[in-house]
Amino acid sequence: MKRPYLVCQVLNLCISLLALCCIVSCSRSSDHHDVDMQTHRVYFKISGFESQITPLAGLLPGVHKPGNPAWPAGRYGAFWRTQEQYLYYWSFNDSSLAPDIALNAGAAIICNQGQASTSFATGFAKDSFPAGLSLSIRGLESVVIQMPLQKVAAVTSFGFDISSSNTGPKDFAILYSNDEGATYHTLSDSNPFVNMGSQARNSFSFRLDTLPLDLHRSLYIKLIPKAGDRSQVSDYNPATGVTRLDNVYLSGIRDSTPAFAFQKLDYFIFRESDSLLFAHGSIDLARQNPDFQLSLPSGRYLAHLVAGFSQQPLIWSDTTVPVSQHFLLTRPADYLAAVYGFADTFSVYGDQVIQAVLKRYYSQIQFQFTDAQGLDQITRIVVEPLHPVPWFAPFNPQLPQPSAVKNLEGQTFELPFDPGIKGFTFHQFLGNITQPVRLRYRIYLYGKTGLLRQLEVSYAIVNNVKLTFKGNALGYGTNVGILLDEQWQSEQESDF
Repeated sequence: MKRPYLVCQVLNLCISLLALCCIVSCSRSSDHHDVDMQTHRVYFKISGFESQITPLAGLLPGVHKPGNPAWPAGRYGAFWRTQEQYLYYWSFNDSSLAPDIALNAGAAIICNQGQASTSFATGFAKDSFPAGLSLSIRGLESVVIQMPLQKVAAVTSFGFDISSSNTGPKDFAILYSNDEGATYHTLSDSNPFVNMGSQARNSFSFRLDTLPLDLHRSLYIKLIPKAGDRSQVSDYNPATGVTRLDNVYLSGIRDSTPAFAFQKLDYFIFRESDSLLFAHGSIDLARQNPDFQLSLPSGRYLAHLVAGFSQQPLIWSDTTVPVSQHFLLTRPADYLAAVYGFADTFSVYGDQVIQAVLKRYYSQIQFQFTDAQGLDQITRIVVEPLHPVPWFAPFNPQLPQPSAVKNLEGQTFELPFDPGIKGFTFHQFLGNITQPVRLRYRIYLYGKTGLLRQLEVSYAIVNNVKLTFKGNALGYGTNVGILLDEQWQSEQESDF
């Protein structure tokens, strides 16, 4: 039976429209695929690690940071060495005369030729150092600050905060010596206090950049207290007056010789679709700005960026492995390696800027010895890590131990020891972890006659922590105190 002509025409029209829709749909699908294959400019702007190095290197406030128009990008990698910064700094916040920042071993503060009655009292905040403690001296006659100038390219200024009781000095003379204290020259004979109140803060700074200093020798700064103007305070009593010093510093420019053999930013960009490495490169941070740009097709990616400052190359997984097997670690013997990283996923569907803030992948381990005497017996320190060598797999926390880690188990490292510093410091690589890892160390203290003592310490921490073990080096049967600065700002103390 034949269909009516009108019905046939309607059916033919519907079939034609359906075919047209399929064609358009296929065309759109093809166009979307083409868009996915287009490349886009992705600019990675790196920050974080330079500001985290600052508290360690002591970069002075006000120095232009990388990325500012006044900063020559080509010299970015060495900025904390070639710009004015703290060469030495004493905050006294740990109740000791050990400097917080010291370019060389051998720095010391000597009050009344070593005979003064010193203690620690409330201090003043400055820069990244909180208002913790200050050095307090009763009956001050003189203060000598000794600072070796090796590895210094230029000395710029010396400064400190000073206060005193109502019967303490309200003026002082400042002198310097560059011949081991044999001869002193006057910098300023009179420096009256501005704030005369009891223990009121007075800040002083003295330019040193015109002095004819021999940078192969030590700089000695001597302060001699004076009565000063007594119209607003009690009579001067040199025997009982109390003087406080805080935030003592020497600023200058370090020698431009690289502090680390390897200063690199490594980047690894993995495709989420197949988990394989899509882009990889290294940037020499001693010569180049760390910011970089890539051309990436549309899609999802996983990025791992690492800035490493070390004496030996960082250890990476092979570039052929998928993202789940990607890992990083450092050698235990590279005990001052500073590693910073950023790991995250991101999408690309157009030109964009990714702000990558790098975080410390390590913690600082410090030993402070409280022995009143006898530390000059120690000639060297050997550290034996008793915990497994840490590695970091940013996208697979459950990754089994890589074979590269096993080859490093059982390694020890040796550190020099300066009795004047009364301790030593090293870095422990951990990656960016969320759960504390228990660290254990066996410390060997050697003297001229051989092994003097060995001790073991243990504590569980995450990365970006400053952990301090404090106690007697040569005193047996004593507890070791633990100071934990979880963000290198606040402290917790416990004993074990």
